[in-house]
Amino acid sequence: MSIQSEQEFKTLITADEAAAMQAALTFAPAFGQANTYYDTADFRLQKASLGLRIRLFNTRAEETLKLPKGPDRLLEEMTDPLTVSEARQLIRANSIATHGQIREYLASQQIEPASLQQFAAATTRRHLLDIPAGKLTLDETHYPNGKRDWELELEYHDEPAAKAYWSQLVSEFNIRVQPVQNKVQRANANVNISQAD
Repeated sequence: MSIQSEQEFKTLITADEAAAMQAALTFAPAFGQANTYYDTADFRLQKASLGLRIRLFNTRAEETLKLPKGPDRLLEEMTDPLTVSEARQLIRANSIATHGQIREYLASQQIEPASLQQFAAATTRRHLLDIPAGKLTLDETHYPNGKRDWELELEYHDEPAAKAYWSQLVSEFNIRVQPVQNKVQRANANVNISQAD
């Protein structure tokens, strides 16, 4: 289990911008991840700016709760590791883990694990690039309704260096930075939209 703080710049980008960046930058080999998102029927987590997911990779899995922590997009991410078989079993059962810091935190907020249910899902192909100021992430996310989007994120530990790199990057690729709904909100927005939209 772990708790990490994250601070980031992010924006949605176009497919053409994503392709140009992949051609110009030396990202590590891409990998896939499948996210299943949970909330109560009345979306208590979202109303409290919390995000709960089970994430499946090829050889491991995790349960993660994102919590807001201060201004400037600062988040805290609480993570409990799972095996792939545990995660698949939980997803099939429409439930979360019966142990770990996330379950304890939810109990402290009077959120009963039995009240949580899956409400959205998304599959992401992720490209990573380590830079001196932090980590650049380019995500291509697919939703069950057939829609997809591309998100560019710079998670940083050195704000001045990250700000300079981000400015240079968006200028070089002619990116118009725009506010971004988080993946949980985007996945929820893409649950009941037909592919014809």
